[in-house]
Amino acid sequence: MTTFVPLPDVASEKDTRGVALHAVGIRGLRLPMILRLPSNIEQPVIAIVDLSVDIEAEQRGAHMSRLVEALYEWASSPRTPAGVRELLLTTRERLNSRAAQLHLRFPYFLQVPAPVTQTPGWLDVEVEWECKLNNGASYAVSHFVFPAMTLCPCSKAISEYGAHNQRALVRLWLQTKDKLPRLPDEYLPIVQESASSLVYPVLKRPDEKYVTEHSYENPRFVEDVARELTIRLAEREEISWFRVECESIESIHNHNAFARYESPRRK
Repeated sequence: MTTFVPLPDVASEKDTRGVALHAVGIRGLRLPMILRLPSNIEQPVIAIVDLSVDIEAEQRGAHMSRLVEALYEWASSPRTPAGVRELLLTTRERLNSRAAQLHLRFPYFLQVPAPVTQTPGWLDVEVEWECKLNNGASYAVSHFVFPAMTLCPCSKAISEYGAHNQRALVRLWLQTKDKLPRLPDEYLPIVQESASSLVYPVLKRPDEKYVTEHSYENPRFVEDVARELTIRLAEREEISWFRVECESIESIHNHNAFARYESPRRK
């Protein structure tokens, strides 16, 4: 029979310096988990997680192992974005804190067929969720990075042949009225409509011809992409705030180009 000797709980000791801390926790934990999508399909992901709580001035430290335990238990079954609130509630209660914060990032894969042959492929989108629960108040910011394509209108206008074009990164930051994180599926068409072209996972020759000609017929500065994104996102009733950015990975310059817009907050 094993006998456990009581050990001192140093984190629970009193602190006399009079400084409350806004965030104390773990950073960079790799967490295997399964996302349940709106279509009821399940997608495994490897998330990198930061999880923290606030601590009172008189508490010396937080019990970090409880944060890891809360994450492992939460990720033991498939989760929807709405399940983040449950994790924050559990974390706050276990550590007897007023606030809990989560930063979760992972690659997310969208099925995107080739434009002509419909050859299937997986397009990876970077997803980040930044969520906080403070007493009864909560917020969530969703951040997506979509690969896309820009073709320079100036290059097209001044050249007898062709125009310089390149991959671009379209970044969206969103807050929605339900105060929950989102998945990127529903925003892919907005990116497709705003850029010169999407970037496709698989292209056969008919697809490559289409993308080349389609982008030539839809030239976009980064400024154009940012404005097109802004107009389309402003029409979405579920969004209370957004920021957009388009960054072109320039093919003929030794620098990139970018444009950004941030909306006012809606009530």
